[in-house]
Amino acid sequence: MASTGREHSRTCQGDTDPAAPRHLDNPSAPDAGSDAPERVRQPVHLARRLRHPRAMTKWSLGLTALLAIGSLSREAAASPAVEGTRNLSLGAARSSSFGTNGALLNPSVVPFSKVFAVEALYQLDLKSRTNGVGAVIVDSLINPRISIGLGYLFMRGAPTVNYLTSGGEERELELSRFGHEALASIAVVAVKNWWSIGLKPKYQYTSLRYRDDDGRAHNAHDRLNAFGLDISSSVNFAGWAVASVVATNLTGNHNPAFTEERDITLENVDVMEGTIDHGTVSAVSDYPLTVAHGLAVFPLHSPDFSLNFDGVYDFTSFRFEDHTRLMYAGAAEYVLGPVPIRLGTLWDGRGSRGDDDRFYVSGGLGFVKPAKPGGVGVDVGFGFRQQVTGPDRDTFLGFNLGLRLHPDL
Repeated sequence: MASTGREHSRTCQGDTDPAAPRHLDNPSAPDAGSDAPERVRQPVHLARRLRHPRAMTKWSLGLTALLAIGSLSREAAASPAVEGTRNLSLGAARSSSFGTNGALLNPSVVPFSKVFAVEALYQLDLKSRTNGVGAVIVDSLINPRISIGLGYLFMRGAPTVNYLTSGGEERELELSRFGHEALASIAVVAVKNWWSIGLKPKYQYTSLRYRDDDGRAHNAHDRLNAFGLDISSSVNFAGWAVASVVATNLTGNHNPAFTEERDITLENVDVMEGTIDHGTVSAVSDYPLTVAHGLAVFPLHSPDFSLNFDGVYDFTSFRFEDHTRLMYAGAAEYVLGPVPIRLGTLWDGRGSRGDDDRFYVSGGLGFVKPAKPGGVGVDVGFGFRQQVTGPDRDTFLGFNLGLRLHPDL
């Protein structure tokens, strides 16, 4: 949900007037027999796999190899599959993501906009067939010093890998990607109208599983089952700009499912060594340790028009090669009457060689009706992010439907 619109035209300046069937994650799942998702398919593009030295050794007799590595490409900050529609549309915008988007991305910015909101979210990654749904409630209205949010996010995906059997037959195996996150967002105003501090304790779980040749379920990657913690701090420069720093997954961070040095685990599957291509499995961590900074500038001294600049440093996804993943985003939002218009760009630097870097364009529209005292408003939005450079072009879509409440206390 985007906390934009004329209800907030004074809040960044410090005015607190609010008028403005079974699945593979089941470890006890019985044998599936013929229901196993593995299937034989026609040969696909194999040349890129040959670039790896280990693969060259295995394929010196002239056999071709598997698809290039593909991954879910997203901002490393929020849930792996639910970023928030506004965040998706703008490539993050940490310092102007008020309301529910702030609860997901940067809790410390929430107190700068007074809102009581309940929101349902949906996000789809087309390439890896990953669906994310969530529900978030945020209150920065009732208590001027403390803002609180609660949320639950769920993820279900079906990525695929390709490989050759010991007999040289090419096959595709469908995996089950599953996860959920329960979070609490807490922000405290340290200096009224100027400085706030945020915490986001959360419980997070992810798994990546498959069925073997006998139909039994196995882990393709270590499960994450841990408590995580994000911290953030934001400074409001008299309503003209907001600067933020956010650290995510200080606890509960998790390595990616595979690296160039380590394949995913496929036990009891007839796989020729060195032939696994990770297809649409994410090459980055679901929950990396990151540090991010954001700057939002309000040229009209109002949240109705914002220019946003963000940077993210992922210390987990490419740790195996002593490389820090870098992501930089720039975006703008303009609210025309009840309609916020959003445009953004995102550059994602993958790996130390630079041959896997990606560039995205994003955008979105919404309809925002503020809540009057004692009344109810609405926030409906759509957003997208489209990869335009780099391998394995991907598309993300997001939707939200929210209610804005204004208890007449």
